[in-house]
Amino acid sequence: MADYNVLKARKKTATATRAAGDELAKGRKVRRRAASERKRNGTEREERDEAVRQRIIRAAAEIYREWGYERAGMADIARRLGMTAPALYWYFRSKEDILVAFLEHTVTDLIRFVPGLLHSTEPKQRLWEFIYAYTLWQLQQQELSAAYERIYALGHLRNSLPKKQRQRITSLEREFYGMCRGLIAALPGRERKAAAAPVAFAIIGMVEHLISWFSPNGPMSVKEVATLYADLALAMAAATPVAAKTPRKAA
Repeated sequence: MADYNVLKARKKTATATRAAGDELAKGRKVRRRAASERKRNGTEREERDEAVRQRIIRAAAEIYREWGYERAGMADIARRLGMTAPALYWYFRSKEDILVAFLEHTVTDLIRFVPGLLHSTEPKQRLWEFIYAYTLWQLQQQELSAAYERIYALGHLRNSLPKKQRQRITSLEREFYGMCRGLIAALPGRERKAAAAPVAFAIIGMVEHLISWFSPNGPMSVKEVATLYADLALAMAAATPVAAKTPRKAA
C-alpha cells in the first residue's frame, strides 16, 4: 500500500511538473509573439515616419527651388504638404534641420544612383558612363539638383550649419568628387594623373550648371545631353596640360 501511495504521489508530481512546463512554454510563446508584433508594428511605424520625412524634404526642395531658403519657413512647408505646423515639428525641430536633411538626402541619392550605371571595366568607358549617369541624375532629379544648386550658390547657408552636420555633407561631396577624380586618374597617361583634380572640378562644374540652360521642350533630349556631356568630359580628361607642352610666350 505504501508503494502504491508513493507511485501515486510521484505520478501526481510528474503531472504537475508537465503542466507547469506547458504553462512556461505557452508563456514563452505568447511573449515571443507579442515581441514579434511589437517589432513589426515598430518597423511599420518607422517606415511610415520615414515616408513622411521624405515628403517633407521634397516639399522643402520645391520651395527652395521656387523661392529660396529664406522663404521656406516651417509654416510654408507644412502648408505645401497640407499638414499643420505642429505636425511638422514632430518630424523636424526646425527649418535648419530640414535643410541639413535635404542636403544629405540629395548627395546620398546621387552617390547611390551613379555607380549603379557603371558597367565597363575599361577606364575611358567607365569615365564616360560616370558622366553620362551623373548628367542623367542632374536632369531627371531637377527638383533636387536645382534646389541644391540654389542652396550651394549661397555658401553662407552651408557654412552656418553646425560643424558636425557641415562636415557630414562635405564628406559626402568629397566622396563623389573622389569617384570622379579616381576615374580620371585611372586613364592611361601620367600627365593626366597629375591634372586629375582640376579636370574633375571642371567636369563636375560643367554638369552642375547645365540645369541653368536645359529645357525639356528644347531641341535636345535628356539622353542626348547626357551623351554630349559624357563625350565632352572624355575630351577634357584627354587634354594634355599646358605645363606638359612647350611653354607659351606672353604677348
